[in-house]
Amino acid sequence: MNARPLQGQDGMALILTITVVALLTIGVFDFFYQAWIQSALAAGYRDETKALYAARSGQAAAKLVLVEDARSGIPHDTLTEEWAQGILAVPIDGEFVSVNIQDESGKVDLNLLTTDRGWPEDRWIEIFRRLLKRLDMDENLCDALVDWEDSNADQLPRGAEEGYYLSLKKPYRIKNAKLDSVDELGLIKGFTPEVIGKLRPHVTVWSSTKINVNTATDMALAALDEDMTQEVVAGIIRERLAKPFTAREDIKRIPGMNDIYPRIALAIDVRSDYYSAETQATFGETTKTIRAVYRRGAASADTIFYKVF
Repeated sequence: MNARPLQGQDGMALILTITVVALLTIGVFDFFYQAWIQSALAAGYRDETKALYAARSGQAAAKLVLVEDARSGIPHDTLTEEWAQGILAVPIDGEFVSVNIQDESGKVDLNLLTTDRGWPEDRWIEIFRRLLKRLDMDENLCDALVDWEDSNADQLPRGAEEGYYLSLKKPYRIKNAKLDSVDELGLIKGFTPEVIGKLRPHVTVWSSTKINVNTATDMALAALDEDMTQEVVAGIIRERLAKPFTAREDIKRIPGMNDIYPRIALAIDVRSDYYSAETQATFGETTKTIRAVYRRGAASADTIFYKVF
């Protein structure tokens, strides 16, 4: 007669025991999960910090290379020098940081399309138009860029002034000043990400105001004059690797350049002061990239642009 109450109590005890074990199990799993999360966050922070400082160290190495090159006393800058030997791999803490240095004066400077007072500069406007043409892009993009930079409100035939930008879904004012970076092109009418990506290897917003024919990209060379054929450009590239130009007049030794030279003499040089450096480091699953631009001198390399990705 008394067995049934005892069996009921045993059942309640079993249920209570199972509940307690389940709660303890959940607690243990939660503890280990939280510990795993904290460990992963700590590892991520560690790798991010290491990658950032490795990329910064790569920038320091790039500056050192540039300054040492300036101290060599060679009055011209070429692609045969140490800074131009492709992507350098610098060992850091068991990994490598990649360092890629480029001469910004080997590109077309978009800020030369207008003068310091904001007036259109016809020589460089024509050079940029030819660059667009050589790249099979719409030459009318030049009008929009000039309107963005110039100081007046007179809209060029295929350009855009204040009214266009204020009528956008997310309106903003036109700059009427020079570009601060190539990325700023994204604000200008017609400059899609695809357009900017195609232009980027051949354009800059920092230069010594002339194109260095010793380091210029093939498209930058081709844009200098209407008569710069593929054969002439190829001849320049071959000759500068075999025997770099030590004076801008040296380019006349390339077949076909005698007639072209007088028209481009004021737009070319054989030396540079502005260089960009891109460094990248990866630790674990974290990658940090730094892009910087330096104005190089014999004593230092002054930072004029610095961005971390």
